[in-house]
Amino acid sequence: MQSRRHIWTVLSLGLLTLVATFVAAAPPVKRARPPKFPKSVTDVFFPDAREKLVGDKPQRVAPAVEAPVPAIENAPTDAPSGGNGAWSKLISAEAIEDEIKAQERLLGAAVASAAGFKGGGYQQARAALSVLAVLFAIDAEYGQPMRWQREAAVARDQFARAGFNCKVGTDASFKEAQARHEELATLVRGGSLDARGKPAESGWSQVADRAPLMKRLEQAYEQGLAPWTASSGEFNRRLDRVAHEAQLVAALAAVIQRDGYEFADDESYREPAEAMRTGAIAVREATANKNFDQARQAVSQIGKSCTTCHEGYRN
Repeated sequence: MQSRRHIWTVLSLGLLTLVATFVAAAPPVKRARPPKFPKSVTDVFFPDAREKLVGDKPQRVAPAVEAPVPAIENAPTDAPSGGNGAWSKLISAEAIEDEIKAQERLLGAAVASAAGFKGGGYQQARAALSVLAVLFAIDAEYGQPMRWQREAAVARDQFARAGFNCKVGTDASFKEAQARHEELATLVRGGSLDARGKPAESGWSQVADRAPLMKRLEQAYEQGLAPWTASSGEFNRRLDRVAHEAQLVAALAAVIQRDGYEFADDESYREPAEAMRTGAIAVREATANKNFDQARQAVSQIGKSCTTCHEGYRN
């Protein structure tokens, strides 16, 4: 027994000797020397700043908890009659800017050549100019600062006039539409529009005919909202586009209810238009919450409102 203890003692001492030898043989770690500051620097600071502090030691503040994003509120019931601030409930400044850029490209294609314009491109130009006139009219009334707001009222009237003149494809309407496209392309690239002078006061029925606005509404539903909410997979892939088209539908559905448009005071006309507006708001809310079922039901409501309106009224 004593022999075994003696062996373990010898082994332990040998192991300790090896470890000590290895540590002693290891090269020393080189560390940077602490900096030496001149007196002109050290005189600026207190030797111990804690001696100069007054009052109780501040308590650690718990990290703030981020508040959940609220659901998009429904537009106020007076949205169709307008008022600054009402538009922001229907369409975002970003959506307006994106749609203006999209219409600039469509207008550019329509005025690419005089022959193409006279051969049918004037109809595409009329649709683009009408939507642009409405977007700039909304821009001018928007309750929050946004891009092109300084030029919006003048742009509204210029694009409105060109849109009405593009009911026919002539040399004069081609030149006017082409000039409006050049001005719009300058705006989109970051330039400005000559906004000197007092813009005309335009009623909404003088901003754009209802027919081209209805065509854009049909496009938003038939080529956008309906196919993009046919399945949950397509809906999730197209969330941004669905939200954009929904906002545009909400805004245009409010516009076509404005005073001055034919049947605007007819309840049987306003009811489906209002159903379209509220349905579009619900679609936008569904995209924010990624709620496919809600989006599909709301798009169905928009489709029914379109059918009801077309059965009773034709542009």
